[in-house]
Amino acid sequence: MRGVYLIHLNRPRLEATLAARGIVAQPLSAACPGLDPAPGAAGLHMLRAWWPGLLLVELPAAATEEDAVRALDGGADDAFPATTPDMLVAARLGALLRRTGEATLALGPLMIDRVARRVTRAGRALDLLPREYRLLLHFAEHPGELLSRAALLQAVWGLASDPGTNVLDVHLSRLRAKLDRPFCYPLIHTDKGRGFRLVTSQAGAGSCGADPPAAMAVAAIAAAR
Repeated sequence: MRGVYLIHLNRPRLEATLAARGIVAQPLSAACPGLDPAPGAAGLHMLRAWWPGLLLVELPAAATEEDAVRALDGGADDAFPATTPDMLVAARLGALLRRTGEATLALGPLMIDRVARRVTRAGRALDLLPREYRLLLHFAEHPGELLSRAALLQAVWGLASDPGTNVLDVHLSRLRAKLDRPFCYPLIHTDKGRGFRLVTSQAGAGSCGADPPAAMAVAAIAAAR
């Protein structure tokens, strides 16, 4: 699983705040079941040893400067008190992503800057509407995976069931018009009756061949109590 992963107890709106910046967040428990959502100092050291990406630590509201120093010395990339607004947490994560290069998702000829919400294919900028961007970003978070209509409607529109409209087809058609049709081979493929997948390379494409894909690093936000 790729993306920004969250360990948190009391920030139900943070994922939406990150999404507004183009940063997709998912519960870390999905990647690491049983992980302590509130690690102590020893747990933080263990998490840092295991976790390959960014680690932001939320401290209790009454934490001292010494607590922040211990968190940073323990391996955190940033530490902030629990009173920090979601918008500021999201901005700090965005700044870290920009500095580390983890803001950019590179898949063959496709480049997505999740902080600036900028998309290019083979160096050509694509002017995507917000929902088209969210749809492409979800495909890019699951490269090569077959994504059903239900999965796309849930991830991009938040719909638990198919509303029986053509909303997905309309947005897919618009996305393909911008992403695929100006180029010599498509990135979004249809598996009839099953779903869709993003394929960023094509054998025998010749001069249209894609660059090797680059793995996207992940980030963690941990709540220290």
